[in-house]
Amino acid sequence: MTDSSNENKLRVKKYLGLENVSILAGAGTSWHLGAPVIRSIPDGLIQTCEKDINTYFGEGKNPSFEDLMNCLQADRFIKEKKGESTTEIDDSIKNMQKWLFDNCNTEKTKLNITDNERLNKNRYHFHETFVKRLLQRPNNLKRANLFTTNYDMAFDYALDNLGIHYINGFMGVHNRCFRPEVYDYDLYYPGQSVTGKVHRAEKVLKYYKIHGSLSWLATKPSVSNTYGIKEIPLNNEFKVEDDNELMVYPCVSKKSFTLDLPYSELFRQFSQAINQPQSVLFCVGYSFYDEHINDIIKQALSIPSFTLIIANFSPVKDPNSPIEELRKLKDKRIIILDETDSSQSTFIGFIDNIMPDLYEEEENEAIEETIQKLYEAKTSNPKESIISNEPNEIIEENIQEEDSDDLPF
Repeated sequence: MTDSSNENKLRVKKYLGLENVSILAGAGTSWHLGAPVIRSIPDGLIQTCEKDINTYFGEGKNPSFEDLMNCLQADRFIKEKKGESTTEIDDSIKNMQKWLFDNCNTEKTKLNITDNERLNKNRYHFHETFVKRLLQRPNNLKRANLFTTNYDMAFDYALDNLGIHYINGFMGVHNRCFRPEVYDYDLYYPGQSVTGKVHRAEKVLKYYKIHGSLSWLATKPSVSNTYGIKEIPLNNEFKVEDDNELMVYPCVSKKSFTLDLPYSELFRQFSQAINQPQSVLFCVGYSFYDEHINDIIKQALSIPSFTLIIANFSPVKDPNSPIEELRKLKDKRIIILDETDSSQSTFIGFIDNIMPDLYEEEENEAIEETIQKLYEAKTSNPKESIISNEPNEIIEENIQEEDSDDLPF
């Protein structure tokens, strides 16, 4: 590990100890799983969407997946108001959603990295490691917030594999509906007696998919589902019944288009989380090309105690990229890991070399302190230095601490 990596690892360790910690995970956190980057229309979809692209953007253009979806849905909204047929637009939207489902379903995608033993053994290894280290923060601090712009289910599967309870804005078992008040809930378990203290549950994370999910469906509102947003188990076949549609940003409902629920609520939660005092936002795999998200981050930079840490790999440094524009501010609260250094700024590199394993760090520090005190003992008898009272007390204390810690993993 380089000196730069060691320095950044110490920085990250310090900021993980703040009261308010949030993560923004972008497309770069799923790239190694084979999930596509949809900043532009992917090659496999261009031919299918060529007619729509020419209609809304002109020949030779290559808009983002989300921009084209937005145009289709907005056009459909207008045609519905005029009483015109929307069959052709409906078919285009369904084709795009089917492509999105097939290519963002990380259970079926082909790995982009094939020579990593840990990844071949468990494709969610790095997502699981990331979450485990995030949850090693002291339990008396506020819950960590994990925001992601990805539609895929990589973090969902990792959280399930680890048995972690995540609060994602949905409530129910067989009929899971969007209820934003869930984000204000937390989990506790009772003490040994009825009057005993309650204890805060460990292994709990607040999880926000701010651009939607492959497992969300827009359905007709009902008494039991006021917002008409339902979460379903994800299988390996794309199937949308009746008028239900995948909820992916920007989604047009029957009532309006632009940012309707749940997105308005999710962005509000994002703004509230990072605008708290003593907050840090780790941006991992996020390229800063979403203006609606960038505006919220810029607002947070008006708070003196806010810190922004960016890890986003780019093989060639673009002097005009949004991240470079942030670097030019020369604000010490903005920490940008070297974009061209894959050992720091890729998702895998960040986990392996930058994000600390707090339990391992504490253990190593305790061992180092013990050894140092052992050899610093001033005695003429080497045997006495090993069995002297002070070192024994230190070792015994460390053993007791390890026994008493209720480690979540």
